[in-house]
Amino acid sequence: MAGKIKTWIWVVVSVVVICILGAVAVAGMGYYFFTKHIDTRVTSSASASVEFEQATAQFTGQKPLIELDERGRFLRANPDRPGRADARRPDQLYVLAFDPDDERIVKVTIPFWLLRLKARGTIDFNGGQLELEDLKLTVEDLERFGPTLIVDHKSSGGERVLVWSQ
Repeated sequence: MAGKIKTWIWVVVSVVVICILGAVAVAGMGYYFFTKHIDTRVTSSASASVEFEQATAQFTGQKPLIELDERGRFLRANPDRPGRADARRPDQLYVLAFDPDDERIVKVTIPFWLLRLKARGTIDFNGGQLELEDLKLTVEDLERFGPTLIVDHKSSGGERVLVWSQ
């Protein structure tokens, strides 16, 4: 009887192995997701400026939904701006940021399904945490506006952040 392993030990070992494999799979999927949705590269100020102009060209004359002051602090939200009647639901949220000190541009793509999953959205503006609720904006508001300019911020130091949905 000493050489026979009890059934409950096999069950416990199996559960532990399945949990470890599940954790590895989730970590692998997370790594894959972030590498596909975050693009960082070194670029000049002139090239970054061209990329920002190309991104904002589709929103000519449109006021951003969120306005920031020169230091990146929240000024006001414009959720009362009328939505377009022909607006389709956006499926991606884009963030484009440029840091002239590092000469690095970062483009992040966030699927809207991920925004809908997260009950509370937190946005970080220069170290200041803001909830979407504080901005008087919800994911439904962003969907109502369709593809729209959300934030267009330029600092005196040359940093620039652009957020839009498409």
